Amino acid sequence: MPEEKEGGVVKVIELVGSSPNSFSDAVRNAVKTASATIRNVTGVEVISSNATVENGELRNYKVQVKIAFLIDRGAAATAGEGGS
Repeated sequence: MPEEKEGGVVKVIELVGSSPNSFSDAVRNAVKTASATIRNVTGVEVISSNATVENGELRNYKVQVKIAFLIDRGAAATAGEGGS
């Protein structure tokens, strides 16, 4: 799942996305929300999916996903130069 990048480091986190419309929208919601606060998102893997059923109808689609993002070495190096 993580994008290959020579010398790069990728972090993977797990999230649950949801949508009243579809599993695809639930995945999109998870990626969009993660991308709002995480830079360099490179991939998503769906681990599991389920839905709430009410009166025989699907109501809320949920997906457990792994989100991969490239660690920004420039930001990490700058943060570590503080004054030790």
